[in-house]
Amino acid sequence: MVRNYYLTDDIEDTVFAHSVLSYAVPGMPAKKFNELKNGYLPWESRLELRGIKIEEAREALIQFIQMQVQNNKQCVLIVHGQESAKNAPPLLKNLINHWLPQFKEVQAFHSAQAKDEGRDAVYVLLKKETSIDLPERLPPGAKETTFLVAETRAMERRRRLAEQQGERQFAAVKAREHSDVEVQSSPEGELQNNILQHPELDSQRFDGIDPNLNPEPPLNTEARREFDNEKREQDKEKQLRLGNMPKFTTAPTPKGP
Repeated sequence: MVRNYYLTDDIEDTVFAHSVLSYAVPGMPAKKFNELKNGYLPWESRLELRGIKIEEAREALIQFIQMQVQNNKQCVLIVHGQESAKNAPPLLKNLINHWLPQFKEVQAFHSAQAKDEGRDAVYVLLKKETSIDLPERLPPGAKETTFLVAETRAMERRRRLAEQQGERQFAAVKAREHSDVEVQSSPEGELQNNILQHPELDSQRFDGIDPNLNPEPPLNTEARREFDNEKREQDKEKQLRLGNMPKFTTAPTPKGP
């Protein structure tokens, strides 16, 4: 994949003629980097940049890196030299140290060994080309004659004929899932009656007497006795609903002295 690079010239860390250049992307295996550093990986192509102008070196570096990646080259050698003005750091060496990390194709680089120009050059480890053209599932011109397409068309014809002859099948419908009666849910937050219903009681009754609607009758009257009896029956019924069944025992009730 060809990328359009714009390599910046903003040098932050200045290097000198005797400096060793070294760089690796995060996650780079240490074993692979040591092989590059010690010159164990044979370089497969070389770029000579000594004696050319900065802009020409920039364009040559971009074209060289991309061409080597397309050719599946893994390790290359770039010679930058140490040419500089009097008592000044080598400009091209600083630019190479700043340009190479801007390439996505560069995994690592390190100053070369003495047999390969020494600190006048760098070994560069490149990534492999990842853009792979996937083949089509069927070759061109053979899609209409494949078994899969022919079988699919035959199945479609059989389905349409079955529908025309009235053999269309419907899904089973459960009456419970499609009831005509709409279930109305109680409003959220409404107080629910959680009183246990006794099996013998089939209706809800008012548990208590409203003194405003049913004032207590005078004492020692027939109305008062009926009032007290009704109140006791309501209290008993309330205990039954709450699950507090009366305890029956055959033991005699103790009497006082």
